[in-house]
Amino acid sequence: MLEYEVAAIYYFVAGIITAQPYFEEVPLDMLLPCVFYPTPAPAASGFSVNAFMTEFAMYIKFMDHSTMAAYEMGEKVLQAIMGNRRKVPLVDEAGKLTGKNFRVNMPKLKKIENGVYQLELSWNRHTRYNAKEVTLARDIFMNGLPIGKED
Repeated sequence: MLEYEVAAIYYFVAGIITAQPYFEEVPLDMLLPCVFYPTPAPAASGFSVNAFMTEFAMYIKFMDHSTMAAYEMGEKVLQAIMGNRRKVPLVDEAGKLTGKNFRVNMPKLKKIENGVYQLELSWNRHTRYNAKEVTLARDIFMNGLPIGKED
């Protein structure tokens, strides 16, 4: 499922700026301007008795010949995200819009070195626990009878 969110971010950014995309590694002979989309870093935590939450953080790097040019790319994307109420449209396998969105947390743009600006995007995903385990947790028995049932 994560690939849909990364693809959605890619298509969103590609609709705003024109830059060479890189996904796994940036080669030494990279083309400029470029955008590097690293694999998001997940952090899981409990959420409720039925679901858990995973927060993903993705550090997108905008690179160009000058720091100002890299900043301009990142700033355009930041403004577009904020202008869309922090919603990124989801796409299907063919890259077509699905009509659904996911919301990112407050994005942050900062300079990390000359010619490189980084946009931190994070979002939360809520996932239900395995249905069988949730069902077992709900079925509480006392003296062999389910609680709440009357004979």
